[in-house]
Amino acid sequence: MNMKLRSTASKIATLGVATSLLAGAVAGAAVAQGSGKKGDIDLHTPTATIAHGGSSFVFPFVAYMTTGNGVGRYTNPSVTFGTDTAAGSGDGRNGVASGTYNIGYSDYPMNILAGSAPTGYTSQGAINNAFVQVPVALGGAVVGYHLPGLNNLKLSAQVIADIYNGSITKWNDSDIADLNKGVSLPDKVIKVCYRSASSGTTYAFTNYLNVATRTSPAASGAAMEGSGKAWKATTNIIGEANNAAMAADLKDTDGSIGYLEYSYALANPGTIQTAQLQDANGEWLKPSLVNMANAATAYKKTLSTTQFSIVYGVGKNVWPFATYVWAIVKKDQTATAANGEAAVKYLDYISHGGQAKASANGYVPLPVAAQAYTRTQLLQVKAGKTVLLSKK
Repeated sequence: MNMKLRSTASKIATLGVATSLLAGAVAGAAVAQGSGKKGDIDLHTPTATIAHGGSSFVFPFVAYMTTGNGVGRYTNPSVTFGTDTAAGSGDGRNGVASGTYNIGYSDYPMNILAGSAPTGYTSQGAINNAFVQVPVALGGAVVGYHLPGLNNLKLSAQVIADIYNGSITKWNDSDIADLNKGVSLPDKVIKVCYRSASSGTTYAFTNYLNVATRTSPAASGAAMEGSGKAWKATTNIIGEANNAAMAADLKDTDGSIGYLEYSYALANPGTIQTAQLQDANGEWLKPSLVNMANAATAYKKTLSTTQFSIVYGVGKNVWPFATYVWAIVKKDQTATAANGEAAVKYLDYISHGGQAKASANGYVPLPVAAQAYTRTQLLQVKAGKTVLLSKK
């Protein structure tokens, strides 16, 4: 090859490399869907109004995501969110099934075996054909109580169950004292707080106690239910509608005990005490986001609407009382395509980029596998034959 041809070939090769690098740079500059950054297609939708509600467990996170324009929030000016009354998981499931909500939140999915199927659905197949159910948050719940100056008491699953069944009625009971050697326990009546409506937090609570005490059948989330039947405590009991009301009871009622999502306890430092619980290895743990995150990784089974419980997982430092929160939408959004598109893009965002704000709100960021599962499921939501999540 002569020098002129060699020079020309070299220039062509160099140009080709430069073109390739430029193309790569442009591709690399593309904004990831769900990132929340400028150009994210999740933030571009038709004008829409989203009616949503249900789980009070996830309410602090949802409220943060859908309110204002701060960092990490779902800042889409085309979308208006209705008021979320946080009336409980049963309300979320029934609301989306009836069409009252575009999105229903529940601490456990619609599941025939769990007793959480909406009216009119008699098989898991029918539910799966009609709805997409995706995890959007991961959190831990705690056993809280009001005994100022006595934080982090040790309470075993059996002792907690005995309190709710009415066989332990005072804080200085010998079974509690045996777990807390050297602690001066007050001679106070225990006031038992419970959720008075269908509650996902109740489901997780009773499920945890059932597994930890090796009783059956599994919990169904019904009011005041434990070990497959109504709790036996009948005096000094207080029923509340949601986590916020439970927190208010624990904050203001001396001698009370209850169960609630961790962020509600974090919001009331000093006025709500939290119990140490035993993990599956028998070790005593104080609640923390770290050991709550371990609850998800302790379960190796693939997450699904029939494999969703993450209570009492095996492993070191695994918080025994944790749960995912699920968002539920109808697969067929033909009648309300704009709202449907806004709903799935909002859910895709909060389950990806929005997870960066999970810890700040008292939750654990979703594992990568759970985020991937959510996106895969949301791609099933359509208006006619149009997949709404991928629509730009």
